[in-house]
Amino acid sequence: MTPPFPPQFFILLGIDVFLGGSILVVLFDKEFPNGLPYILDFGALIGFVQLLIVPGYLSDFPTQIQFYYSIAFATMAVLSLVGCSLYVIVRHKTFVGGILTVSGALPSTLALLYFGSAWVNNTQVPISVIPLMPWPVIWGAFLGASALVLVAMAVMVRGDRLKGHSSPD
Repeated sequence: MTPPFPPQFFILLGIDVFLGGSILVVLFDKEFPNGLPYILDFGALIGFVQLLIVPGYLSDFPTQIQFYYSIAFATMAVLSLVGCSLYVIVRHKTFVGGILTVSGALPSTLALLYFGSAWVNNTQVPISVIPLMPWPVIWGAFLGASALVLVAMAVMVRGDRLKGHSSPD
């Protein structure tokens, strides 16, 4: 059985995450250093360059190596969004950090896990590092994490209102 999509799909996913993260950082520009959107855009540019180079360069390598190369880039993109969310939360801006987590870090993490599991489950390449996850577990994790984040956000907003803050952060 062939993989459902080429491993370079994960480079495209990483590019999208970098660009989406750049947009989120621009929306909350007062919370971040001025150069951060440009760093995220530069990460997306590196991904575009990799897409130009990878087909000719990695075609001689096995599919497993191509997968690891591509998923490493997507993982760096997702970790950059997680880092942005943690940066804001550490600066005691929990509402903005929660928004960044719900709108960027959590969906991109779950998308990477979802597509990574889909690629591993539908290929004959043995990749022992990533465990095989059945679809109900993936959907249950997605729904459970989403519900947990929504409840946490409601508790944070309610706590801010009880303290007497009229506006979130």
